[in-house]
Amino acid sequence: MFLFNSLHQGNVVSRNRKVSSSLRCHWSRSVFALAVMFCMSMIFLFTGCNTEPNPEIVDIGFVPVGEWADSSGSGYKITASSLEYYTAYYSEDYPGENIKGSIKKAVDFSNDAGVLLVQITESSTEGQTDKFIGVYYKDYTATHVFLANAIDESYALILKDTLAEAQTTFTVDNVGTHVAYWGSGYNK
Repeated sequence: MFLFNSLHQGNVVSRNRKVSSSLRCHWSRSVFALAVMFCMSMIFLFTGCNTEPNPEIVDIGFVPVGEWADSSGSGYKITASSLEYYTAYYSEDYPGENIKGSIKKAVDFSNDAGVLLVQITESSTEGQTDKFIGVYYKDYTATHVFLANAIDESYALILKDTLAEAQTTFTVDNVGTHVAYWGSGYNK
């Protein structure tokens, strides 16, 4: 074998140069291809980003999750993203009120108080669907909380057309204006 290699040493050297040159070329092409793939993935990543805010995205802070009822039979069913409010049937003149909605934002005022901004999806009262309401809460514990819908001086729900309007209306500064009566609270 040694003899064979020594006789053909010139061919082996030139063959090694060709292989070495071919490997360098292949390596260069591979590095170039990887660089192109990296640049293309960055382009797709950044051009695929939506910079406009999506109003359907839920911005949730703390939510007092649970089924909460008061002594009259009214209450709230609250999940991490939805709210159902129902009042007891009192009489023909006041059959009660039922509202279902999606919680679009939860604003914390403190570690046990805040407001839920809810977009109504179903309502027993005409003209409320797709409007926004504020549901204030305070003194939250694992088994008890005070809850109140934001109402005006005639005790009607304060309705807003957009989430932006709801955010500027239902604030910590307006709790006293919007909540006339907290009652004895709701138990889980």
